[in-house]
Parts: sequence; structure tokens; C-alpha cells
Amino acid sequence: MIKRRPFHHSIYFKSKKRPITSTCAVPLDPQPTSNDHTSLFQSRVHDLLRRGLLSSAQQAIQRFIASSPTVPDAVFAIEFAAASGVDLGLGISCEILRKLVDLGEPLSAHDFYHDHLIARGIEPDSNIVNSMVICLAKLGKLDDAVKLFDRLIGSEDCVLSNAACTMILEGFYEQDKFLEAFDYFVRISDANVKLGMWIYNVLINGLCHQGYVGEAIQVFDIRCKNTGLPPTLHVFKTLFFGLCKKGWLVEAELVFEEMEVQGFFVDKVMYTSLMNAHGKNKKMKMAMRVYFRMLKKGCDPDICTYNTLIHGFLKMGLFDKAWVLWNLMSDLGIQPNEVTYNLMICYYCKQGKLDCATMLLNSMVPCNLAPCVRFYTPIIAALYKQDKFLEAFDYFVRISDANVKLGMWIYNVLINGLCHQGYVGEAIQVFDIMCKNTGLPPALHMFKTLFFGLCKKGWLVEAELVFEEMEVQGFFVDKVMYTSLMNAHGKNKKMKMAMRVYFRMLKKGCDPNICTYNTLIHGFLKMGLFDKAWVLWNLMSDLGIQPNEVTYNIMICYYCKQGKLDCATMLLNSMVPCNLAPCVRSYTPIIAALYKQNRCLEVDEMCERMLESGIIPDHVLFFVLMKNEPKGLELQLCLLMLQAIAKNGCGLDHSSLSNFDKINSSAGLEQEIELILREITRIDLNLCNVAGSIYVSALCEGGKTEAALACFKNVASAGCIPLLFTFNSLIKRLFQDGRFEDVKSLFEIMQNEGIVPNLETYLIMVKEYCKQEDLASAFGILDQMKEMGPKPNVAIYACIIACLSKQRRISEAETVFHMMHRDGLDHDEVAYMTMIKAYTRNGRGDKALNLFEKMIENAIQPSSYSYTALLKIKRLSIEAHAEN
Repeated sequence: MIKRRPFHHSIYFKSKKRPITSTCAVPLDPQPTSNDHTSLFQSRVHDLLRRGLLSSAQQAIQRFIASSPTVPDAVFAIEFAAASGVDLGLGISCEILRKLVDLGEPLSAHDFYHDHLIARGIEPDSNIVNSMVICLAKLGKLDDAVKLFDRLIGSEDCVLSNAACTMILEGFYEQDKFLEAFDYFVRISDANVKLGMWIYNVLINGLCHQGYVGEAIQVFDIRCKNTGLPPTLHVFKTLFFGLCKKGWLVEAELVFEEMEVQGFFVDKVMYTSLMNAHGKNKKMKMAMRVYFRMLKKGCDPDICTYNTLIHGFLKMGLFDKAWVLWNLMSDLGIQPNEVTYNLMICYYCKQGKLDCATMLLNSMVPCNLAPCVRFYTPIIAALYKQDKFLEAFDYFVRISDANVKLGMWIYNVLINGLCHQGYVGEAIQVFDIMCKNTGLPPALHMFKTLFFGLCKKGWLVEAELVFEEMEVQGFFVDKVMYTSLMNAHGKNKKMKMAMRVYFRMLKKGCDPNICTYNTLIHGFLKMGLFDKAWVLWNLMSDLGIQPNEVTYNIMICYYCKQGKLDCATMLLNSMVPCNLAPCVRSYTPIIAALYKQNRCLEVDEMCERMLESGIIPDHVLFFVLMKNEPKGLELQLCLLMLQAIAKNGCGLDHSSLSNFDKINSSAGLEQEIELILREITRIDLNLCNVAGSIYVSALCEGGKTEAALACFKNVASAGCIPLLFTFNSLIKRLFQDGRFEDVKSLFEIMQNEGIVPNLETYLIMVKEYCKQEDLASAFGILDQMKEMGPKPNVAIYACIIACLSKQRRISEAETVFHMMHRDGLDHDEVAYMTMIKAYTRNGRGDKALNLFEKMIENAIQPSSYSYTALLKIKRLSIEAHAEN
């Protein structure tokens, strides 16, 4: 007796709400099976079961399901089988799965598979697996479909359906996984499954698009082999463009030839693509062969063809051949377009030929071509590379006036470059134009760049405004910015303002660090307020922030400037107990102060102590020693310094180096120095730079200009960028020798290496111009400093005043003296005494005495030298009065 098992389709096939549609004259869904056919099916199955022919009954049910036009009909057959006690078996299960998938019910098929087959432990055959692969792929479960497909294709009795293979490949296509699709395509092809033409076409297209041209060629070959059909024009083109893009030009040429053999017309786009591919490889002879082949075949080149060839020649730097094509194109009546101009401008800019690029840009408007941002961008970028930010700014203004939209990077580059070179006013204009044109809030990076530029320039009102705007915009102002603003106020000796920034920093919850306190201490020391500096020192210690080497060096330096050597020495001696190692910058100001007080024996002791402690001397220490030791000992001092660098910095055995006391001649000293310098260069390039700088300075001081220039070149050729101190020494020597062209060459080298002149550089130049009484050049330097920085110091103004006095131009000297104060510089003793001497020299003793009294009123204590000069002025004044 057959055991009946009820089958409830509601468990396996959830009813789905179908969208409401308008009525249609032609029924869209298949009509359900007629009642007569259903009744016949039922009676037939009952009859077979009554006769005990179970297998035949199952086949009848399977045939009914296969012919069912709708899902309800198929479900009815399953319910009928279950009610009749017929086991569904693999055949019926396979058919119902296939039918559900075919009728657009993959979710129901998936539920049936798991609940009626897997749950009952029925092992599916290849037909069921094929159906489930299609089902899972339609549900978007590609990974699950692939797992089933792998199991199917890996079995010995593998029977792959065309539909399952197509669905797997289609799933990979939808996810742009063409390389994975290619792997399965090869396995499917090996299984001799016939695929539709669109499978080949889509796979070739996808592989070429993603750069897998080798795989695309394999698909192409398999397609030709399996289908026996000639490739279409579309397939040829897809493969050809893919090969050109990949740079496989031999294969591209073969495809090219095969197309011509097959009778396809090769259009100008394909010719141009092949020329472009040859141009990318800088094979312009091959590109021109394709061009002439194109002409021979009667295919007329267009503007894109000529642009491609011009681009190829420009890439190789062959501007003359590019211009030949330009002229040929014009002769043929093909006018250069925006792309042609853009290519020429870009490559001229890359070559640094800005004049040619500008000429082309200016010639566009007469040709009815409107330049856009792409034309200005390379010019601005080229100016940026050449550090010509003012010219870049001029172009920027032209672009802005023409309402051309710019990329954000141009604003970033301009603001950064202008601030770096000191053109802060122009940077502010760029910033304002950016905010107006883009409508976007400035980025944090832009705010910071502008802020640091303003602080460096000393435009503190504007810096404060940027500071406040950042807070309004919600940006976090970090301790570096607070410290920079304090430092800028400190440079202007406005420590009240600096302390306001400090308290504002605390109020905002930003904790100061050692750099903050060092900045404030430096500011107070600059004003001579040692008591306030010590208050900050103690406050810092109370907060658990220990003074570092910079703190000690600042204090030592300013105590030495005040002549308080005991305090400076005490601080130096207290560094080691605090686990801080003194460096050469700790000793140099003490040695300079000892020289100033004529304590030469103590200088020797201090130098010996420093070198024995393993400290490496630098060029600053050498300069101090050279200026205070008798003239003519420069090379001996240089040898001593280089021996110390070799021993303490490079670990060279000091005993292996000659003692300069045994070297009698200058040539012998130079030979020994160069020997040590070569050894230092071999071991450490940074120390080579310092040692070379010391040697150049010694040679310059001794008047050996050619030897100094030779050493400079040797240091540079070793891979070092010479120090600014080296340049300053050479500039001074060359000025003294009257070699002004060489000075210009040095400045060009400095500019190329990105070395910015400092106050010492400008002071040397002003002094030398004043010695030659070339005041026009001296004033030119002064104006340049005011515009670009650094801010001129008292010494520079004093040089100009002294020169004006020498030329009896006393009214102009007075103007410069007052200009100092307007430019934010406080007159010191040197400035007052220079002006007092100017009055005296020009017979203005009364004004000289009045200015001396004003100096005392301003709390500037005259030195003994100043009093001596005053007595001389008084005597000259009395003599002049007696004569009258």
C-alpha cells in the first residue's frame, strides 16, 4: 500500500503580491491548463497507481509539470502527487525546480530545494544542480552559485547546461569580474558547452576594457574555433583598441591587417589610435608610416590625427617637426583647435619656454578660440616651478577677471608660494578671490599657510583676523599657531600682546609646550627683561615641563650679550646635572663674550674644554674665532677646526693627522686641510658641508678667491648643498674683488638650490655698495628687503646713514634715520652714534648734542666709546664757536 504524505504548497511557496496593471486585450500571462486536461491527468495517474505502476505515475506527473504554463498548475501537480502518496523523487523535483526557475520564481525554487531536498538528505543530480545554479544566479547569490557550479564541473559525470553556464558568466559580467569570468569561460569551453555569440562579445569587450588583452585574444581564438564564424567588425575594433591601449603594437598591426583581408573598412579613428600608441612609445617613425598608409588608402586625416602626431613629436622634444605638422594642417584647411594649442602650451611650459607658451596663448583669441583653465594651468605651474610667483599672480588675476573657473590646487599653490616668498598681500588677494569665486569655505591648510605667512611678514593685525576667522569656522587652533603668533609679537617687542595670546591659549584649553615657553622667554630676553624670563622658567618647571637645550642656549646667549658671563657660565655648568648635553651653540656666545672682555686665556680654556667633551665645532664658532684672532691665522684655525670635526664627528684618529705647528707654508696648510676634508667627505656629507664652509671662509678671509671657488665647487660636486654662510663668505670676497658678474652667478645658484638670503647676506651687500658709494644699489637692496623680507635691521640703516653723511647728504641721512622708527625699529646706540657722527661731520654740533641727550632720555646707556666721541664733538663745537 502506498503511504500518502500531504504536501502543503503554502509552506514552500509563499504567495507574492503582484503589481496592479491595466487591462490588456492580449493576456500577458499564459492561460492555466484546461479542466479537461487536468481531469484527464488525475484519472491517468489514479489508473497507473491502481495498476501498481508507480514509476509510470511519477513520469506522468513529471510530464504534467513540464507542460504546466503557470506556477499554480505545477503546484497543483505536486499537491496531487502528495495527496496520492507518490514520492516526488529526483525526476519530479528536478522538473519542479526547472519550472519554477523558468517561470520567474527563483525564491520559491530556492525554498523548495532546501526544504524538500537538502532537508530530506536527497543528493541532487547534475540536472538539479544546473537548475539551482540558474536559481542562485537570478537571486544575486553568485558566490553560492559558483560553489555549486564548481562541484558540478569538477565531477566525473559532469553534464553542464548551456543556461547554467550562461548565468554564471552573466553574473560575473554584472559585477565587472571579467578575469574570473575568463577562468570559468575556459573551463566551460573545455567541457564543449556551446555558448551564445553575445557571451564572447561581452567577455572580449570587458577584458580589453580592464587591460587583460592576452585573455581577450584567447577568447577571440576560442570563438573562431568553436563557432566557425568570422569575427564581426565590432569584435575586431574592440580587440584592436585594447591592444593599442596596452601597447601591444605588433598584435594590433596583425589585427589591422586581418581586418583589411576580411574586407572591413579601417576608419580614421583606428589609424589615429595606432599612431597614438606608437607615439606613446616614442616611435614616431612608425606613427608616420601609419599616417602615410592612411593617406595611401584614401582615408583623410582630421584634426584628431594631426593632434596625435603633434603630441608624439612634442613628447620627444621635437618642436620643429610639430610645427611642420601644424603648418601642413593649416595648408590643408584644417585649423588648429583648443587641443592643439593646449598641447603646444603644455610642452613649451615643461621645457621652461614660457615666452613661446605665452605667445601661443595670446594668439588664440584672434583665431576665435577662447582659452579656458586648461591653458592657464600649465603656465601657472611652470611659473611655480621657477619660483616666479608674482608673474603667476598676474596670470591668476587675468584668469579671474575673465571669469575662468580654476581648480582648488591652483589657489593652494599660489597662496603657498606667495606666502613662502613673502608676497603676503598678493596671497590675501588670491584667498579673497577664491572665497568669492568658489563659494566654498577655505580649508584648514589654506588658513594655516596664510596665517604663518602673515606672522613671518609681521602683519599681526591681519594674522589676528585670520586667527579669529578660523575659530568662527570651527577649526581647532593648535599650539603651533598660538606659538607662532607669540613669536611674531615677540619679534616686534610687543610682549604684552604675546602674553595675551598665551592667556587666550590657556582659556581655550590648549596646553602650552616647551616651544611656547621658549618663545616667550626669548621675547622677554630680547627686551632685557630677565626677571620675567625667570618667572616663566619657574612656571614651566612647576607645570612639570623641564627646560631643554634651547631654553638654556637662549638664556646663555642673552646673558652673554649683557656681558653677564658669570650667569651664562653658571647655566652652562648646570646643564650636565640636568641630563642635558651642551652643544657648540652653548659655548659660542660665551667665547664671543670672553673675547669682547679681552679674556683671551679663558677663551683658550673654554675651547679646550669644549673640544675635549667631544663637541663638534661649526662655522659660526670658526667665524667668532677668526674675527678675534690676529689676521693671517685663518688657515691654522681652519685646520684646528677640521681636526676637531674629524675626531669628534668622524672618529678619525687625531694622531694620524699632522700638527699645524710643523707646517710652515700656506701651501702645506692647504694641502693638509684638503686631505682631512676628503676624509670627512668620505664618511659624512653633512660634516663635509660644515668643514667645507669653514675652509671656504678661511680662504676668502685670506684673499684666496680662486681657491675658495674651487673648494665651493668640490663641496657641491660631492653632493652637498653649500651652507648660506659659504655663500655669504664668497659674496663678500667677490664684492671686494670687484667681480660683480660672479656675484650674480652665485645668486642664481642660491635661487636654484632654494637658499634664501638672510640679514647677513644683505648687510654684506649694503656695506660693499656703501664702500663704493653706490647708494642707488644700497637703497635698491633696502627696498627689496622691505618688499620680500627679511626686515632690515639697524646695521643696514646705519651703513646707509654713514654713506649719506660721507657724501654730505645730511637731510637724506635724517630721513633714513626717522624711516627706521617708522619701519618699527627702535634706535639703538649704534644708530644714534652713526647719526651723531653725521651731524658732527657736517658741522651740526648742536643737533649732535641734542640727539645724544635724546639717546640718554630713551634709557640707552652710552658706552665709553660713545662718551669719547661726544667729547670730540664738544671740542669741535667749541672750536667752531670761537672761530665765529
